[in-house]
Amino acid sequence: MILSFKKQFVQPILDGTKVHTIREDKGNRWTVGKKIHFATGVRTKNYEQFMEGECIGLQKIRITNEGIYVSERRLNYIEAKQLAFRDGFDYLSEFLKFFDRPFDGIIIHWTDFLY
Repeated sequence: MILSFKKQFVQPILDGTKVHTIREDKGNRWTVGKKIHFATGVRTKNYEQFMEGECIGLQKIRITNEGIYVSERRLNYIEAKQLAFRDGFDYLSEFLKFFDRPFDGIIIHWTDFLY
C-alpha cells in the first residue's frame, strides 16, 4: 500500500530516525505484514517512490489537549518528545501543531520498535 509523505520526511525515513508514521485508518485498511510503498507526490505527475518496506506493527494513538495516548496508555512528557522525534519532528510543539485535536488514529511501524 502506498504511504504518501511530505518531502521533509524522506531523509529522516532513509536515515532511520523516523521509524513510524501516524495516520487515520477509519476503514481499518492497515494490517501487519502489508507491503509499504513510501512515496512523495502521490496522485501527481511528481510521484516518486523512494523506499519499500513492510508494516511490522500497529498501535492505536489518541492525541488530545490533555495528552498523547498510545494503546490507551498516556505518555509522559519525555515519551511524548521521543514519539515526536521518531515521527520526524524536531520538537514536540511542532508535532502537536501538525495534528488537529482530538485526533484518533494508528501508528504504522516499519521497524520492530513499539511503545
